[in-house]
Amino acid sequence: MEPTKTVKLLLVSFFLFSTSSYGQVKCDCLANLDKTVREVEENYAGFPVKVTENNKTTYQRLKADLRTRASVSDEPASCYSVLADYVNYFYDKHFRIEYNAPIDSSVLKIDATQIRRVYSKSKPDSVTGIWVNPEGTEIAIMKQKDGSFKAIKLTSTTDTYPEGFVYFTLWPKNNGYIVKLYNRKINLEIPAKLVGNLLKIWSFQLWAKANDTPLTESELEELASWKENNRGLLFKKLNNDFSYLKIPTFENNEGNIQSIVAKNDSIIRNTKYLMIDLTGNGGGGVGWVSLMPYLMTNQINQEPSFLRVSKINVEKKLRDIEPFAKHPIPDEYKKYFPEAVVAQYKEAYDQLPKTTSTFYPTPAVNFPLDTVLKFPSKVAVIVDNFGGSSTEYFFYLTKQSKKVITYGQPTVGMMDYAGMSIPTELPYPAFKLYVPIEKSSWTDLHPIDRTGFIPQIPINEKEEKWITYIMRDLKKR
Repeated sequence: MEPTKTVKLLLVSFFLFSTSSYGQVKCDCLANLDKTVREVEENYAGFPVKVTENNKTTYQRLKADLRTRASVSDEPASCYSVLADYVNYFYDKHFRIEYNAPIDSSVLKIDATQIRRVYSKSKPDSVTGIWVNPEGTEIAIMKQKDGSFKAIKLTSTTDTYPEGFVYFTLWPKNNGYIVKLYNRKINLEIPAKLVGNLLKIWSFQLWAKANDTPLTESELEELASWKENNRGLLFKKLNNDFSYLKIPTFENNEGNIQSIVAKNDSIIRNTKYLMIDLTGNGGGGVGWVSLMPYLMTNQINQEPSFLRVSKINVEKKLRDIEPFAKHPIPDEYKKYFPEAVVAQYKEAYDQLPKTTSTFYPTPAVNFPLDTVLKFPSKVAVIVDNFGGSSTEYFFYLTKQSKKVITYGQPTVGMMDYAGMSIPTELPYPAFKLYVPIEKSSWTDLHPIDRTGFIPQIPINEKEEKWITYIMRDLKKR
């Protein structure tokens, strides 16, 4: 008999809501949709490519259908669904709509003692069972009649939600899961997967099995690396030849990455091989800059991106480049901004307000070569199907290095269009629209949003065996 059939669960038909400042604001869904459409058609860098004469009729029909739905969708949650359907039409994981919704979760009436007894033993490769996160929160993940899996609170010292509170729901997809989190509404599919005895929810969360299955030494290290806001950063020397750096996220992590790299710089420079493990890393920032000296064999060039020219986009870009075009470059940055590069910024600052082009190439700095380090002599950069955004951009730059060998599985594919750090405000203040205003240098000829970037050495073994595989393979390269 399935464990879920032996545990009596009663779905309580109420929800938990946090206090929200948006409660008194009316959600006029049609006004929100109309502004979203207007902003996208005028400013989205992918719009001229994704809406053409061939599909214009389909696009116009979509807008008409959504306007019909919006006219009767003034409740925020249903309106958000309308906006998400519009944004998802463009198949761009950087293009997103978020709803800063009240906390929304069901609570299940449970018998925690019985659950622990039923799930005292776990099945290999099964998501059901008892799990714990780095802070000690304990959950039971249990299969539901609809095929989903609910993560139900047993104990926690970090929140005051009741026992039985549903933190997230997993839906099987391909070889992993899609996650619905109780505290985040976003149009993107948030992925999750099992890796050995660990459950990884993109760059956000890490859970470990907490029943009869003992964690391996590396799993214990990885779990500990998420404690105290360390965000999964981990460095260790695997043996005399290999040093290993794991970076599960670049999101708000640049200072921590610089710190761990500086602390271990001497070890890295005196070890033959370096492994940079970016599995699970959905991107988020430029923490990879501190890694550049270890992989450079020549100058690394960043190619221009292309700004979709519109009044709003030009205003945003002028603010970005003004410090380089109108003010002296600090001494410590002058090697990145030689006179030729500064001249490009000045020209862009002058020409952007005048151009009549649909797209304008915006300058980028390069990474000049100071010296080629003897060690590491080879650098393995490891990615998986969670790798996105700035992780993909770093992956792209490493192609210019003769030291780097890339391993793993194709990345998620979300970097053809970028430049959406400033959200667009919509009439209902709980909605935030993030519109990419630039396209990457490769997008026209070699787009990756449907394929991801492909590593040089694909690995088809279970992910928990990748490190051993790479240590064996890298020595041959």
